[in-house]
Amino acid sequence: MLEVIIAQYGLVAVFVGTFLEGEIVVIAGGLLARLEFLSLTWVLIVAFVATFAGDQFFFYLGRKKGTAFLEKRHRRHWRARAEKVHDLIHNHQNKILFGYRFLYGLRIPTLFAIGTSELPTKKFVLLNLINSAVWSVIFVLGGYFFGEFFALLVGNIKNYEKEVLIGVVVVALIVWLWSIVRNREEYN
Repeated sequence: MLEVIIAQYGLVAVFVGTFLEGEIVVIAGGLLARLEFLSLTWVLIVAFVATFAGDQFFFYLGRKKGTAFLEKRHRRHWRARAEKVHDLIHNHQNKILFGYRFLYGLRIPTLFAIGTSELPTKKFVLLNLINSAVWSVIFVLGGYFFGEFFALLVGNIKNYEKEVLIGVVVVALIVWLWSIVRNREEYN
């Protein structure tokens, strides 16, 4: 039953999760590829396409609606963060364009702020292609090799696949909830 659900919806879940934020979902996708529920090649492709598309979407959202959105925000932290990102982009453009993706929970706000900056769209698209490929390979293979390491520790991983999958889901939920609580505390 579990195998059927993962086979049917696993790549869709990888796409949606990666489009929205992604690290835990992509690592889980790599782990599921190691468990032979999903194809490693397809997890890599879906992760790349979803992260590239998500980044482009949030960049263009910032480009089209960002300034008006920031002006309507009464909370100072929205404008302050955007100004900080603009300063960082101005002073460390390439580092920011490669590094934002590896800062958990900051990808979307940073993309939105980058969209409001004067960064040329062509440059963003080119760097996003490279960045998306590097990020996808690192995190998918990280999950895959974690599964390989786990298999070495416990022997036949198929005997523990249900427990491993439950553990991955629980850890993903804890990280997700923690990021929500942390963000709410920051904004209050």
